[in-house]
Amino acid sequence: MKHQRLSVDLLGMRVLITGGSRGIAAALVRAFAANGADVAFSYAALADKTAGQDKAAAELCAKTASPGRRVEAIEADLTKPDAARLLAAQAESILGGIDTVVLSASIQVHKSFLAMPPEDVARQFQINLTANIELLQHLLPSMRAQGWGRVISIGSIQELAPSAEMPIYAMTKAALENLVRNLAVENAAYGITVNNISPGLIETDRNAFRRQDMDDWKRLTRRANPMQRAGQPQDIAGAALFLASGAASFVTAATIHVTGGAHVPRAANDPRDSEVKSGVANQVVSDPLSI
Repeated sequence: MKHQRLSVDLLGMRVLITGGSRGIAAALVRAFAANGADVAFSYAALADKTAGQDKAAAELCAKTASPGRRVEAIEADLTKPDAARLLAAQAESILGGIDTVVLSASIQVHKSFLAMPPEDVARQFQINLTANIELLQHLLPSMRAQGWGRVISIGSIQELAPSAEMPIYAMTKAALENLVRNLAVENAAYGITVNNISPGLIETDRNAFRRQDMDDWKRLTRRANPMQRAGQPQDIAGAALFLASGAASFVTAATIHVTGGAHVPRAANDPRDSEVKSGVANQVVSDPLSI
């Protein structure tokens, strides 16, 4: 089925999206701009260069901006202390304030717990948690003062189903989801909603290494969720647009699971997970890897 683009009225909204040059965050930039918002997004130049996409931020701006709409890229190394606060201040200066913030920037380190060195633990804590805390401590006071705001975090299915190959990443996403619920209660009276989107397996350049062998990728996607396929970045954009829109004005402290059903616990012998090849049922057990 062809993907149906969600249309909402975000005219005049000023949005900051972190980690916005590639993957899910880039889809969010395109979606918010296409629906009338002015958007500032952060990107890490070194990370883009390492991924072979050193022009990703500039190209996204060029392709997304339109008459009357602003799309601005802000280079920010969120591994550095105070970088998130400076990012927030710069975005406010560029757009004249921030009404909505989408916390999308994160890093994954694919190592077992006992093999995880302290520097990899620290980097994941800094980008996945501390930077978000700094950003929100800067932005929430102005949202409170204006009596309106939207905070949306991009979490992970690993909040519920942590992977042994990404233990610290999974922990940071669970902690962020807990913070979302706390801040939703604390800020509800100020007209601010705070919500979380939990993606399952989404096809992005972050997991491109899993597609070096397409047969392995097909086996992984069949096992990843009941839909037996990977999601696309625009699937997350639809959920984010809903949470930012007036249609979600009474929705806060919520997590929307965009996982193809992978977040639902299932028994290992659930017949709905089986494949039938040559008349033999081969059991498929859910392996809910994240983005």
